Amino acid sequence: ESAIVPIVIGDAVKTLEASRLLEDEGFLVAPIRPPTVPAKTARLRVAFTAAHPDEEIMRLADVIQSRVIGR
Repeated sequence: ESAIVPIVIGDAVKTLEASRLLEDEGFLVAPIRPPTVPAKTARLRVAFTAAHPDEEIMRLADVIQSRVIGR
């Protein structure tokens, strides 16, 4: 529905760790932390464009599900 999808992690340190993990997997996903957002609402900012292949979007979703959310 939007080109920008927030994934709220909550904890700022865990959000930074998740961003680094995704970078290691080849994805540039920005961590957004307080004071930019309210305390305990740190999040990943995932931005999509039409240039992103469906396969890469699915791989990103799999990595987020298994290694970020699932940990």
